[in-house]
Amino acid sequence: MEIVLRNIAAGVISIDSEGVLRTINTSAERLLGLSSANVLGKNYRDVVSDKHLEMASESIRELLQSKQGTISKQIFLDLNGARLALQLHLTLLRAGNSEIVGMVAVLDDLTQMMRAQRMAAWREVARRIAHEIKNPLTPIQLSAQRLRKRYLSRFSDDEKVFDECTEMIIKSVDDLKTLVNEFSNFARMPAIQPEPNNLNMLIRESLTLYQEAHRGVKFVISTDARMPLLMIDRDQIKRVLINILENAVAAMEEHGTVTLSTVFDDVLKMAVISISDDGPGIPTEDKSRLFEPYFSTKKSGTGLGLAIVSSIVTDHGGFVRIRDNIPHGAVFVVELPAG
Repeated sequence: MEIVLRNIAAGVISIDSEGVLRTINTSAERLLGLSSANVLGKNYRDVVSDKHLEMASESIRELLQSKQGTISKQIFLDLNGARLALQLHLTLLRAGNSEIVGMVAVLDDLTQMMRAQRMAAWREVARRIAHEIKNPLTPIQLSAQRLRKRYLSRFSDDEKVFDECTEMIIKSVDDLKTLVNEFSNFARMPAIQPEPNNLNMLIRESLTLYQEAHRGVKFVISTDARMPLLMIDRDQIKRVLINILENAVAAMEEHGTVTLSTVFDDVLKMAVISISDDGPGIPTEDKSRLFEPYFSTKKSGTGLGLAIVSSIVTDHGGFVRIRDNIPHGAVFVVELPAG
């Protein structure tokens, strides 16, 4: 039984009738950030943090009041800067004479599944929004351009209302088209077309665009000469780099240093791209949601840029994560298979 519990994915914890933790399997240790050596033999009230104690006590009360002797509920825990979504199953343990001798808690991690569900839901929302908005934009823009061409010459230099209004219509339609295109890209990400590509060269090309456009930002680049050719979709990975660079430049408000580096891990056969900035950084509570659709820390952000980054990297079989830059700022780390 111990071998079985040690090797299952669900976290399993047993508590006796006095509230003392008797067993905790490997998955529960990993999930909750606990060590069996530090918690076994202790009352759960001394182990559970203050912010989660009321939730634990309430769940146990519900279990004791349950006629079936078992309850199942969804809970959310904030642990180590991440928000976990867990399915909690609590079951009473009874002896042969029906005496309650304790309880068993089984924890299933739903975090990734719920993230995938939200991603799928937002793709559908984005598809519908893009479809509904895109149709009338072109006629509006063409009509404004036609009005300018036909009537602008009839107004004197002092009468600028017509000029300003039509120009505003055209500019606003362009802004809307940009927004709609982002929704369209997110809703219908094209299948990747991997081909052998030089990652270091691709990074230098992407960086050139930003060096010209953002004179107040210092860009530092360091590439690993051992980097092999990668089987990647050139356009898609370029989109990943541009989205991350855009966030870094925006976070520093056009002043600071952005550092790009590549490292080839010949043991794990992974290409690692790091893009760091010395901006204000990202709050701990936002890190777990940063790659979710429609979540943005910028007032004018659509919340789709980093969601697209996550989708592209995942399609390439890679990983993307965020960590703090020391002493301040953020580092985006992209890992791509190089085998």
